[in-house]
Amino acid sequence: MRKKAITALVCFQLCLILLLINLTLLSSMQTPAFAKNAPYQATTIALSSTGTGKVLGTNIEAADARELLIKSFILKFQPNSPMLPYTKAFIDAADTHNIDFRLIPAIAMCESNLGSRIPSKDSFNAWGIAVYTGQQHGKVFNDWPHAIDWVGQYIREKYYNRSITDLVEIGAIWAPPSVSKDNSWAKCVEGFMNEIR
Repeated sequence: MRKKAITALVCFQLCLILLLINLTLLSSMQTPAFAKNAPYQATTIALSSTGTGKVLGTNIEAADARELLIKSFILKFQPNSPMLPYTKAFIDAADTHNIDFRLIPAIAMCESNLGSRIPSKDSFNAWGIAVYTGQQHGKVFNDWPHAIDWVGQYIREKYYNRSITDLVEIGAIWAPPSVSKDNSWAKCVEGFMNEIR
């Protein structure tokens, strides 16, 4: 019994000493001033190929989570969408024109299943721009980045600059027949915007 008590006491003291050493080492490490208020960033650590476990260098890469959210959205609802490689274009257009980053892809989902059903393959028109009832054509864009940016600018100028930001109000102009169908366009866009989270 006495041996167990002595062993427990020694182990306790040893653990206390190790804890104090670790706390001292931890407090001596200082966080660089630039990183104190920085958002979380992924860290990549290169280890030696010989298996020694020594760190050869580090590389910190920042990523915009919005791109990942849009990519996940496209992969979930339309994995074969021709728009999949252009997730950054959605973010760039939203930032350039100061609009919600989810709006352009959500409208594209409602109007054309993210570009899968468009008037013609070379139109790059996934938003039903200038496609009127009874016609099979509409506005034609040069490519997907051009189309995405143009739509962002269009939303900014035609709606946001006029303080029209409510989806029901936008839907009444964008897709007037949807108003009599219980604002189906606005509900569709809102539903897909909520999926991009």
